[in-house]
Amino acid sequence: MSTNPSSHASGPVRFSQSGKKHRLGYLLLAIGSAAVLGGCGSRPILALTNAFAQQDVPATLRVPAGHQPVLQAHSNGRLVYECQAIKRSPFEYEWLARNPDIDLTDARGDNIKHKPGARASWAHRDGSTVQSREFVEVPNGSHNLPLQTYKVEPAAAPGALHNISYVQRLRTVGGWLTVVPCTSAQLGMRVTVPYEADYVFWRPIGS
Repeated sequence: MSTNPSSHASGPVRFSQSGKKHRLGYLLLAIGSAAVLGGCGSRPILALTNAFAQQDVPATLRVPAGHQPVLQAHSNGRLVYECQAIKRSPFEYEWLARNPDIDLTDARGDNIKHKPGARASWAHRDGSTVQSREFVEVPNGSHNLPLQTYKVEPAAAPGALHNISYVQRLRTVGGWLTVVPCTSAQLGMRVTVPYEADYVFWRPIGS
């Protein structure tokens, strides 16, 4: 797995019109959430195992053998971008995400707060949390956010995210702002873009 090392500082990620990633602004925000299929627990869930079979995932994003999907969450809403100047002499402009958090909803209707970035984190409403060490991503079409797999620090605290070791972002729909230019004429303009994605949380088998 080719990865982004955990030594990279966390911080906002910004996106140019070409979709290039920069560590200058938070990864995109999803506003709102929806109930989804799946489930959580210490045993692999058949619906998750079938729905997210790794043979259907790009090779670089596959979770290593010896892990099982135990929780699925979904985000469904709109991303908020603002056109801002990010460089002077000469000026350069890019669409920047305006909020640092993404709200996810698991199959039980519980909220998971996701803070994107090089040191992304997930915080379940039950108090359990995980934080990424590194991640890899692949494109998913010109209008969709890339697919991602995060390797995360397992949480010792009990809860839904206890001992989670990998998190995948799959089935992204929308999220890229590709049709509206960001120039001096649009400076300060805000645009919303529909977005949804599934997040799958993996735990070592037997843990």
